[in-house]
Amino acid sequence: MSTPWRDAVAGLDLATAACAALNLAYFCARLAAQPPETASRRAAALVLAVVSLATIVEAVALTGAAWHGDLPLLASGQWALVRLLPLAGALGMSALILRRLINEWW
Repeated sequence: MSTPWRDAVAGLDLATAACAALNLAYFCARLAAQPPETASRRAAALVLAVVSLATIVEAVALTGAAWHGDLPLLASGQWALVRLLPLAGALGMSALILRRLINEWW
């Protein structure tokens, strides 16, 4: 297996998991907010929390599969390009969350 690509994919997936963890924490905090959000906002926060959790599980599972299995696809440049998409989504959501938090604090 190509170790540089495997390392690159693992880095992308770990960055994705870190962003998704931030997102999950934010949406869980929104669900626990007092006074409670409106029903539609709670539903949106719940759905986004589930998406964030799924992103974390996917990233960790794929990183584990790449490191413990002999799957050449998971250690390829093509796979690294594919893994950029979940990172872009999680990072974009994190950027929106951080912007909102910064605006609330200042």
